[in-house]
Amino acid sequence: MKGFIKLSLFTFIIVGLSGCIGEEYDFSPPTVTLSANDVLDVELKETNVDWRGEEGKQYRKETNTRNGINRAKKQQQLAVAPETPGNLRFDSEDFLVNDISSYTISTSNAKQDISINEQDRTFTFPKKKGNYVYVLELQTDEATHNM
Repeated sequence: MKGFIKLSLFTFIIVGLSGCIGEEYDFSPPTVTLSANDVLDVELKETNVDWRGEEGKQYRKETNTRNGINRAKKQQQLAVAPETPGNLRFDSEDFLVNDISSYTISTSNAKQDISINEQDRTFTFPKKKGNYVYVLELQTDEATHNM
């Protein structure tokens, strides 16, 4: 009976540990969703990325600023009232956020910094009514990510 218990326990431990060995982790840059009032969501598109993935594998994507702005204008638009609360969500976060900053660019190319609460990633949309391109800069322990 003791032999059966030991064999059962050994088998249980081996099966339990083998489930951990085959796991794969996603080390790709995160997808970021911008949300207004927790109702309207838009997934931000990547522009400039310098990221180290699994086993230090480099992932790099560069877009010049003008093309990045034009690309952003083609994205799904998010219509919100001035000073609407917004927030950012990451699809994964297996990295350390060192710095997160954002700004808007108006149709007249005026740049306005947007203050983000780094704890809950909330912010307020601009006071002035108009069309804006939202730019997010994310500095992490893995790299730099602009959207």
